[in-house]
Amino acid sequence: MSKAGKRTTPFIEQMARAGCIATGIVYATIGIIALLSLLQLKHGGADESSILKFFEGVPGGKIVIGIILLGMVAYILWRFYEAIEDPYQYGRKFKGMAARIITAFSAVSDAMIAWPAIEVLTGASTAMKDGEPVAQRQMYGELLQTAGGKWVVMLIGIITSITAIVQFVYVFKEAYEERIDMKQMKPVKKNIIHTTGYAGHFARGIILGIMGFFTLKAAFTLNAHYVVNTDKAFDFIGDEISHLLFAAVAFGTICYGLFMFAMGYYYDFKKGK
Repeated sequence: MSKAGKRTTPFIEQMARAGCIATGIVYATIGIIALLSLLQLKHGGADESSILKFFEGVPGGKIVIGIILLGMVAYILWRFYEAIEDPYQYGRKFKGMAARIITAFSAVSDAMIAWPAIEVLTGASTAMKDGEPVAQRQMYGELLQTAGGKWVVMLIGIITSITAIVQFVYVFKEAYEERIDMKQMKPVKKNIIHTTGYAGHFARGIILGIMGFFTLKAAFTLNAHYVVNTDKAFDFIGDEISHLLFAAVAFGTICYGLFMFAMGYYYDFKKGK
């Protein structure tokens, strides 16, 4: 029998819940925008920066962005708390340390929301509402021209790719179960959470994998034009693979948002291994 995990404080727990809900809002919206783009009802904009730029233009949008930012910062801090304090008691052996490092890596995808939110709130955002990664490509282009910039971009590509692999690991090992209190759930609820968890993590893994691949390609070729964001990763799927897969990944992204809502509500802070 596994030991009970270390107790967390109510404040720490609320940080985790807030982060789940903020993540859910962003990715459910991204998935909806992607489907609208596929149906040609909207032109692009299915990425984190564009979604936040969109919110900026609606009444009360900056308040929404501020709430999302606070949630994401809270969730990033929670992820590092998990990795350092080890509330699930993975331990210090190789397998346990690997799990804790993977937990820390998962904060990368959360930072993809937090940083654009900071830029929008400070007025420094140059993001495009149509999803064109102009700012990202310019930033990577300038970085590639510096001494050692190639290696920095390569490191970003490697971290993004590892984060993608982590999403698939969560699916195959059903690791997300550890953070959700499923004991008292009815079978219907369990099936819904499993379905949204599977579809959501697969979709995020595919998108992050494409982003990581093209970031590495940009590093090897010293050409920032290859850099893609979430929106352009969707475009790659639709243009180079199939519209059917595009629709599946977009639907999976919505599922990821719904799964994060559920996780925010049912988060279990008391489990052991």
